[in-house]
Amino acid sequence: MQSSLPVRASLLLYTLALCLLAFVSSSIATAQSAPVVCRLVIRDTIQPVTAWRLERALEQANREHAVALLIDLDTPGGLLDSTRTMVGQILSSQVPVIVFIAPAGARGGSAGFFLLEAADIAAMAQGTNAGAAHPVLETGTPDDTMKQKMENDAAAFLRSYVSRRGRNVSVAEDAVRSSKAYSADEALAQHLIDLTAPDDAQLLA
Repeated sequence: MQSSLPVRASLLLYTLALCLLAFVSSSIATAQSAPVVCRLVIRDTIQPVTAWRLERALEQANREHAVALLIDLDTPGGLLDSTRTMVGQILSSQVPVIVFIAPAGARGGSAGFFLLEAADIAAMAQGTNAGAAHPVLETGTPDDTMKQKMENDAAAFLRSYVSRRGRNVSVAEDAVRSSKAYSADEALAQHLIDLTAPDDAQLLA
């Protein structure tokens, strides 16, 4: 009987080793299968450096095989050229992009509205607003003809992808032509956004 103890001990150690290996393998598999959401925070005017930051964030999201890139946005607006670049990046992204106007008190003004409508998923927190997207010149005052050209150009640009996202084209266009702005509830009711949420955690839940 005593001579069987080493055998039993060896079997016990072998069994423990197998259990440990199974646990580690399971943990690694769980970690590898856990969805990754990358995050970019924009709390400034839209300018060339903002477009550069978005490009880098999308590259990271692709490298990490993220299920989405979440953009937390709070901006009064910015440059139309930079906005066009960013909209193009969002529309051509292989990783779905979520634009979230947050936290309460934030806004997606002017250029921010274009970015919001370009997103695969557009969301706003309560106490935020978006819109007022009529184009303006950085310097000088355009004549009536130039104003009309700028307005038509911006409206056509917005229409070109709002319809693609299945959102309300006419209401979105009012943000350009009439400088309309919308609360989170108004934007949801008029099909400019897909949902409202209090914060990132609830948005992604």
